[in-house]
Amino acid sequence: MRTTVHVMRHGEVHNPDQVLYGRLPGFNLSDRGRKQAQSAAEWLAHNDVVYVVASPLERAQQTAAPVAATHGL
Repeated sequence: MRTTVHVMRHGEVHNPDQVLYGRLPGFNLSDRGRKQAQSAAEWLAHNDVVYVVASPLERAQQTAAPVAATHGL
C-alpha cells in the first residue's frame, strides 16, 4: 500500500496595496485565486483524496474548500 501526499499553496490573494500580509487575517483569494483553487480540485478529482488539512487563514481555507467539496470531505 502506498500513500501519496499532495501539498499545495493557497491561490492568488487579492492584495492591491501590496501588503506583506504573512499571517494577517482578512486577505482573501482573488477571482484568479478562486479559479486556481477550482482547477486544483478538478485536477485532484480522480485521486483518492481522503483527508484535507489547511491552516485557519481565510486564503488557505478558500483554497482547500473546493478540493474537500469535490471529495465529500
